[in-house]
Amino acid sequence: MAGKNKAAEGAAKKTSPLKKILLALLILILLLLAVVAVLGMGLLGRVSRPEQDGLIMTGTPEPEEEYAPEQTPTPTRTPVITPSPAPEATAAPSATPKPILPVSEYYEQTYLSDEQFRKIAENNESDEFINVLLIGADRRKEKGSYNSDTMMIATVDKRHGTLKLTSLMRDMLVNIPGHGYGKLNSAAAKGGVDLLFTTIEENFHIRLNRYVLVDFYMFVDIVDKLGGITIKMSAEEISAANDCIAGLNRQMGVEYLWDGFIFAEEGPVLLTGKQALGYSRIRKIDSEFARTSRQHTVLNTILSMFRKASLSKQYDILYDLLPLVETNMTNAEIIDAAISALSGSSGGLNYFRLPVEGYFENGKWNKKFVFFADLPGMAWELHEFIFESDADVSAQKLLTPNPSLPPRTPSPSGFLEESDSTGTLGGSGISSGLSGAD
Repeated sequence: MAGKNKAAEGAAKKTSPLKKILLALLILILLLLAVVAVLGMGLLGRVSRPEQDGLIMTGTPEPEEEYAPEQTPTPTRTPVITPSPAPEATAAPSATPKPILPVSEYYEQTYLSDEQFRKIAENNESDEFINVLLIGADRRKEKGSYNSDTMMIATVDKRHGTLKLTSLMRDMLVNIPGHGYGKLNSAAAKGGVDLLFTTIEENFHIRLNRYVLVDFYMFVDIVDKLGGITIKMSAEEISAANDCIAGLNRQMGVEYLWDGFIFAEEGPVLLTGKQALGYSRIRKIDSEFARTSRQHTVLNTILSMFRKASLSKQYDILYDLLPLVETNMTNAEIIDAAISALSGSSGGLNYFRLPVEGYFENGKWNKKFVFFADLPGMAWELHEFIFESDADVSAQKLLTPNPSLPPRTPSPSGFLEESDSTGTLGGSGISSGLSGAD
C-alpha cells in the first residue's frame, strides 16, 4: 500500500510541471483577453452617442438646387386614362380598386405582390444581415436644420460573407410621412434621424434603426489621420475639385480661397482630407451619379488602407477617429459588425445605387431638380441586392501617387503671375470656386 502511495506521489511530481505550464498558458490567454477587452471598451467609450438627435440641432438650411449637367429635366408624366367599357345588361362585380401610390402622378409605380411583401418582411426580420445607415451631414454653419447630404446603407451580409454599400441619391422625390412630398435628403432637416429612418422604410421597405453620422469636418480628419488617400483623377476632375475646395473655404470662413488646392498632373494623386472632400463633392462636370461613384471609390480606398495597416496602427487610428463619429449603435452591435465585416469578406465593397437605371426620369418639382422614380420597383431591386446577392469583390487596389507640383500663388488680379505660368496648374478653378462649391 505504501508502495502504491509513493508511486502515485512520484507520478504527481512528474506531471506537475506540465500542469503548471498549461495553467500558465491559460492565465496568459486570460490576461491577453482581458487586455484586448479593456482596449476595445476604451475605444468604444470614445464613440460619440448624443442624447439628443443632432441632425436637427445645428447646420445649414436646405439650399435651392440647380440642374446638374447631363440631367435635362423631362416633362411631367401625365397619367393615361383608360376609357371604361360600356355597361352590359348584368354588370359584373368590380374588383377592389388598387390604392393610389405616392408619386404615381409623376411616374408609374409598380404594385408589389403579396408574396413580395412577405419576402420583404422576412428579410427585415433576419439576423444574418447588419444594415447601418451612413449619413454624411452638411453642417458647415452654426444655426438651422440641415440636410443629410450623403446617405448610404452599409450591409454586413453574414449569410454570403460579403460587404455591400448602397447609395441613396438625395434628389429622389419621396413621400415624407407627416410632411408630404420632398427630396429624400430633406427628411433629416424636417425630423432628424428618426424621420429619415421612417421615410426610407415608407418608400423603400427597408427597416433601419442604426446609423453612423460623419460631417464634413469629421470626413477631413478621417482622411488626414490615414495620411491621405491616393485617387486616380483626370485634369478636369482636379479643376472641379479645386472649385469645390474654393467654395468650401469661402463657406468655412477661410480667407485664402486657394488653401488646400490640388497641384498635380492627372493620374494617381495623393489627397489630403480637404482635397478628398472636394473630390467627393464634384458634380458639375458630369452628374450626381458620377459623384456617388467617386464617393464609393473614396470609401473603398479608405477601407483598403485600414485593412492593410498593422494592428497598432489600426488602434491609433480608431483612438483618434472614434470621437469624431456619432452613432446610436451599442458596443455589442459595433463589435458584432466589426468582427463580421473584417473576417467575413475578401475586403471589397459591392456597390448599388438608388435610383436604379430604367426606373426613373429627371424632372422639376417646386422649382427644384428631382428624380421621379418607381419607388416600389426600386425597393424590390434593393432587397434583391442586399439580401440575395452573393457576389464578392476584391479590395480596392492602392495606388502610388505621382509627384506633387509646386503650389501656385494668384496675383491680385486673380491670374497667375507670368513667372508661375509654366508647368501644370492642376486646374485652379478659382473663378468658379468664388461662386460656390458644388
